Amino acid sequence: MKSKILGLAAGLALAVAANAPAEAQFMSSPYPVIIVPPPPAQNLILPKPAPKPAQPARTAPPPPDASPPNLGRCYQGRTNVCK
Repeated sequence: MKSKILGLAAGLALAVAANAPAEAQFMSSPYPVIIVPPPPAQNLILPKPAPKPAQPARTAPPPPDASPPNLGRCYQGRTNVCK
């Protein structure tokens, strides 16, 4: 009988003690909470990028070669290399 009462008392004490840390985290501490805000923006002005230099004028591509292709040497294996 004593062991049952002792076991119940220990269980009750354990249940109360297990609940204490959970409640303690919501209690206000004796120290005030210090919130440090970030410093204000310094209104920095970013420099403008340097202008790009002017592109040189493009030249027209040379005209295609009008000579007839050499049909005897157009293939290397199975690959047609004459264009």
